[in-house]
Amino acid sequence: MSLADAYALATLTGTLTLAVGWCIGRYHRRTAAATAERAVRPPGPHPTAVADELALALAALATSCCLTAAVTAGAEHDPAHCTAHCTRKDQTL
Repeated sequence: MSLADAYALATLTGTLTLAVGWCIGRYHRRTAAATAERAVRPPGPHPTAVADELALALAALATSCCLTAAVTAGAEHDPAHCTAHCTRKDQTL
């Protein structure tokens, strides 16, 4: 093996070692950051997701003709408690 080949091998080995070390360090930094984020996050569902679900439920309630229809997703109907825009006044529970 010539001296130039030895230098090339040493350079390649050093470069690979640095690359592997950088990847391992990056993995550990990302893992530590994710662990720290989970530690400060409150337990339970995300507040934004809960607010979105609540907004959807209130919109469904506002567009239904009566509370019974809202609760049963339109499967049942209570004509005694319907609003003026109901088209199902002839049906009963």
